[in-house]
Amino acid sequence: MNATDKLQRVKALLRNIFADTDRYQQMLVLLEQQRITMIRRQSDALLELNETLMSHCQALSASADERRELLQALGLRADKSGIDTVCGWLPAVQKTATQEKWRVLERLVKRCRDYNEKNGELLTRQYDFVQRFLGNNDDFLYSR
Repeated sequence: MNATDKLQRVKALLRNIFADTDRYQQMLVLLEQQRITMIRRQSDALLELNETLMSHCQALSASADERRELLQALGLRADKSGIDTVCGWLPAVQKTATQEKWRVLERLVKRCRDYNEKNGELLTRQYDFVQRFLGNNDDFLYSR
């Protein structure tokens, strides 16, 4: 790989990281809206929101695939160590900015995962409540 190709891949990787930070911030807002919509039992709004969430998930998955491919094309492992190696190639200012953006991205990913788990737990509790209320639970007589 020549220097120009390497530079283009590094630039694409950095754009990818910065774009994913924005995407995950949007995802967090959507997950918060999802929780509120579930609590309010706004089923039509929830269906629409879930479609938007699925679209965001697909975009994030494609972006992660692109990041993995770029790191592998650079001859690096497709993990944090690969990102660290790329950061080591950057001038000081860009290195610091990229490392900070990567840390922000990692935190956002964790927050989104945590929020998604909490939303899943809420959905499960709501489903269980409805099943008990309707008497569709084997222990209906004993669950009061």
